[in-house]
Amino acid sequence: MTLYFTICATLKAAATAADVSKADWTASRLVDVGANIAALGFMVLVVLTTVARLPPVKTAQGIEPRISALIGCFATITLVAFPRPQVAQQLELIADLVTIVGFALCILCLWWLGRSFSILAQARRLVTTGPYQIVRHPLYTCEAIVLAGIILRNPTFTAVGVGIVVFIFQYRRIVNEEKVLRAAFSEYDSYARTTPMLVPTLKLTR
Repeated sequence: MTLYFTICATLKAAATAADVSKADWTASRLVDVGANIAALGFMVLVVLTTVARLPPVKTAQGIEPRISALIGCFATITLVAFPRPQVAQQLELIADLVTIVGFALCILCLWWLGRSFSILAQARRLVTTGPYQIVRHPLYTCEAIVLAGIILRNPTFTAVGVGIVVFIFQYRRIVNEEKVLRAAFSEYDSYARTTPMLVPTLKLTR
């Protein structure tokens, strides 16, 4: 699994280096390269946190959680590594800006999660601060932003199909992770009652 991430990061690095070597710098190309660099940074951080993660205290049982985790994760990385076709300049700029914001937030969430990061549905350490104080699964929320940007930048039937697969299996990952976290940490129920799953809620005070 780590090898797969490393290969994808290497391919992304090579594509980014080739893009940077082109001489025709424009504002839109600068944003495009920024999106590629943000994607590369996230992929490298995934490799590092996978290698350095803590041992699990509890793991989901059965085949479905493993299949959902592998398909959701691999499909996401595959979509990130997709080649980018030519699209309208305005759409390209919007898509790249959405992708940059999404990846920047993903890097923040993954950095905060640190050694508790898991591919499979596993409990390592309960993180409830930082981005995890806003929603229970901020990394998945930020990945959804990235996927929206990538699909906008690559509006093909293949990319949309892969995106749908990603959303379905990422949701299954969330459901499976919730079960493991509830079983591993007695305080998770209290945390879940006060913290939304994916979408932040506005707390109005008088």
